[in-house]
Amino acid sequence: MTLNGGADGACENWELTKDMLLEEQTPRKAPKRGTMSPDTTKLEASSSRREPFGKIRAKFCLVVSLLGCDQKEKGDTQLSAELREIHSRLLNEGRDVLQPALQQLEELRQEQSHISTLLSTALEETQNLTEMFCTRCPAGWQQFAKTCYYFSTEGKSWIEARAACSMLGAQLAIINSELENKFLANHIMEVRAFWLGLSDMQREGDWEWLDGQSLSISFWRKGEPNNVGQHGEDCATISSSGLWNDAVCTSPEAWICERSC
Repeated sequence: MTLNGGADGACENWELTKDMLLEEQTPRKAPKRGTMSPDTTKLEASSSRREPFGKIRAKFCLVVSLLGCDQKEKGDTQLSAELREIHSRLLNEGRDVLQPALQQLEELRQEQSHISTLLSTALEETQNLTEMFCTRCPAGWQQFAKTCYYFSTEGKSWIEARAACSMLGAQLAIINSELENKFLANHIMEVRAFWLGLSDMQREGDWEWLDGQSLSISFWRKGEPNNVGQHGEDCATISSSGLWNDAVCTSPEAWICERSC
């Protein structure tokens, strides 16, 4: 028997060893004295000599068993310590890996939020640009901001010109800014006047646009409107200079229509 047999084997042999010791410690009955043969006498003498050796062997087995059990307990304790160390190391390594990953995730979330904000701003600006500019005006029409303009090449009275614009799904031009006035003037390539959607037919001197707006900005030529003539001048025109003039509404003039994109 060797110690290398393992703690489990030593502990299993402990019970056997204990039984052997108990058996050896139990008093044996002395054999009945009688006439014994020489061979029997020799056998008993040999047996008595082996008894001390058996006791030594049993004690040796006991020591080995105890040592094996002690080594097993020490081994279990050492194994538990190693497992705890491994567990602690794994936790630390996991924490070292998880912390940067969580930080990167937070950075990605912030970046996503920033990109989402930029995208929303870009979409809003695109929508504003779409509202400011037409996507397409009909052929022969000119574009300014959100409005398309048609410049006629023939002359009609103010009433007829208004009807012609209506047939095109438009109305005589209404000017709301200086930029719009300049745009219209720059597209008048002839030395002639064009009807605007402005008149004082309802009440003399009270100029109104066709949509009912009162005149808030004007570009009258110096001395205009003057309402001269027998029938008066109740309709407004614009020329290539960008200046306005009041004219007789029945005069055949070119006209400007406008419509939204």
